[in-house]
Amino acid sequence: MMTARRTRWGEPVSLRFRSVVDRRDILRYAPWVRELKDRNGVYVIRDALDGDVYYVGESHSGRLYSTLTRHFQFWDGYTAGTTYDRDGVEVAVSHLDEPSREVIRAQIELIVALAPIDNSHHQLGDDDLDDDDFDPSEFQDDW
Repeated sequence: MMTARRTRWGEPVSLRFRSVVDRRDILRYAPWVRELKDRNGVYVIRDALDGDVYYVGESHSGRLYSTLTRHFQFWDGYTAGTTYDRDGVEVAVSHLDEPSREVIRAQIELIVALAPIDNSHHQLGDDDLDDDDFDPSEFQDDW
């Protein structure tokens, strides 16, 4: 369990990291990953050996399973992102089934708190989460 970092409000970031590989059938995703279908939430991908945080992502449109698992397969095009060896990483999920606004906000907070290596967007400071300027429609999926 990772709890060393804190959100901008001083709350601990508590994440449970697990392998995405099914122990009984290494060609399948773990049962907990398969249960993410049709759900919202935030995910954190980190190196399984040294704990370096690679990426923080989210789905606020009920596609958490496909949004997460595309990081473990080849994909290209406008929305293509970094892929990872699923045997070499661990993943934690949080804010499951929260409203879109809260999922997006949680992703931004985790990016600020964890400083992931591969995130190139939402590298924000504390002032970037003001309620007056926050509009979830700006975070719509383009794919």
